[in-house]
Amino acid sequence: MSQSVLPQSQNPASDSGSNSWLATRELPAWAVSLGLHTVVLVGLAFWSFPILREKFEELIVSSEVEEAVEPEFKFDVAATDQVGNGGDGDSLSPSLAAASQMTPSPQQVTSRKLQEELVKVDVAPAATIGEVSTESLSRSVDVRGGTENLSGTGGKGSGVAGSIDRLTFEIMASLKEKKTLVVWLFDESGSMKERREAVASRFENIYKQLGLLNVETKNNALKTAVVSFGKDTHFLSKDATEDYESLVDLVKAIPEDKSGKENVFNAVDLTVKKYRDYRTREHRNCMVVIVTDERGDDFDKLDQCIQTTASAGFKVYCVGNAAPFGQEKGYVRYKYEDGFEEELPVDQGPETIAPEYVNLPFWGVPSGDLTRMTAGLGPYALTRLCAETQGVYLIADEMRGVHFDPTVMRNYLPDYRPIRFYTKDLQANRAKTVLVDAARKTLGENMPTPEVIFRADTDAVLRTQLGEAQKPFAVLDYKLNEIASLLEQGEKDRTKVKEPRWQAAYDTAYGRVLAMRVRAYGYNMMLAQMKASPKTFEKMENNTWELVASDEISTGVQVKKMAAKAQEYLDRVVNSHQGTPWGKLAERELSKPMGWSWKEMHKDYEKAERAMAEKRKLGPAFADEEEKKKEEMRKKAAARVKPNL
Repeated sequence: MSQSVLPQSQNPASDSGSNSWLATRELPAWAVSLGLHTVVLVGLAFWSFPILREKFEELIVSSEVEEAVEPEFKFDVAATDQVGNGGDGDSLSPSLAAASQMTPSPQQVTSRKLQEELVKVDVAPAATIGEVSTESLSRSVDVRGGTENLSGTGGKGSGVAGSIDRLTFEIMASLKEKKTLVVWLFDESGSMKERREAVASRFENIYKQLGLLNVETKNNALKTAVVSFGKDTHFLSKDATEDYESLVDLVKAIPEDKSGKENVFNAVDLTVKKYRDYRTREHRNCMVVIVTDERGDDFDKLDQCIQTTASAGFKVYCVGNAAPFGQEKGYVRYKYEDGFEEELPVDQGPETIAPEYVNLPFWGVPSGDLTRMTAGLGPYALTRLCAETQGVYLIADEMRGVHFDPTVMRNYLPDYRPIRFYTKDLQANRAKTVLVDAARKTLGENMPTPEVIFRADTDAVLRTQLGEAQKPFAVLDYKLNEIASLLEQGEKDRTKVKEPRWQAAYDTAYGRVLAMRVRAYGYNMMLAQMKASPKTFEKMENNTWELVASDEISTGVQVKKMAAKAQEYLDRVVNSHQGTPWGKLAERELSKPMGWSWKEMHKDYEKAERAMAEKRKLGPAFADEEEKKKEEMRKKAAARVKPNL
């Protein structure tokens, strides 16, 4: 009996495992490697994916947090970068320099897009503008927002022609992009009649240059509307039109507003609200062109006007006057119905948000050319409106007097940022704060100039004249001491001031105040000494004393120290700020010594008295004729009613 034993290789189970192992051994090496790497990669992918996802979510959260902490970016249409500090060295005008620095950053573009959506909500005017009085807002500049001086030297009206040519270029550039709407906004003041007519007469030239007289073939590419303003706003054209000829008559027929009010910012705000559908529905570029010779009165509407205008995508241009340097009042020539012409004061400046110019007279040197000086810049509020909307302030008329190179002045532009930034800067630096306070104290001040010639036939006559001359200087010295003490408080912070404009303004103000104190104190002391003990003439025939400027300061050590300090500050301005208004003021102040000395002379008082007596002896007929002429002139003058400009 035999038992059959199967060999191990014939066991079914064992056979199956053995075959599988043999099959694996027979696979190529690359196939095995591929399989193993695939398994590893799939495992790694599943293991790392949750980590990447978590990191990505963290980035999103981080981005949202960063946006949340900068709400100003979303709601404030005003530019937040300071305008006018430095440049790239080319020869741009101050206005264009400001414009180049007002070009929006990508973040600002995003901000403005968000604001376009928010503009549907009524927003109350910013209250910060009310913190600065109207006296502090004002001066002419081209801003792209800045100031461009087109007043030229071609006589009356040349600046208007240049401004219109520049605007024609702007309109042409706009039309190359898309259809365009231009709204002309005219000041109704009586002083503006000639300028309004000059602009209207050039309408045809504008359209000829643009090649748009045949509007039918141009698909109504350019539409125009006319609005006027004074105390109120008047929409003269029923709607925007392509018929420019009808607009000429409307402009020439604008009635004179006798209120003396120019509510320009309210007018711009209403104009934009009326015509903004042309941008949203017809997808046009939209421009507002203000034609005026003043700064505007309704400063409280400025921030609201900027928000409405910038959010609606309108650019604002202004054809205006240069602002008087550091002063509110400029002058415009006015012609009465009888043909008589005179220059009348109007509100045109200054170019800064608050006064930064300490107003002091000059003693013993000509200064008429400096009293109506302009830095070639525009009034603050209108210039800022142009800047924030990427428009341009065009100077059509500049005052007589000293003018300055725009390439130099581009480094001395005012601060066109929103008022809250300006206020914050003042609060952070004592030198800036006290400068503005000192400027406010001298705004519109008429300080006395010294009497320097004294008759001395007798000691009694001399003493009487000396006593009368001293009276106003007791008050003057008190005022000067107050201003000097105020500016002294800013000396420590002066070293922290980096902006050339603020450096020049502070140094000029402090140097001039100290120089005037030296002169005023010395003048009073010289008169007091002469009154107490009259000097004796070296020549017997002399009978008059004249007080003349002298390098010698004989009124004490403290006064000499003050004079040295004044010299130091004024020299710094002359050396560091050549070609600017401050440099010119410092030069003029230093052109006369600060001390005093007595000079004797002879005057024929008897001859002068005889001449007066002869005039009185003239016949009554001659006297009557002279009186008649004077009376006629008085009547004509009385008949002329000075307008409210």
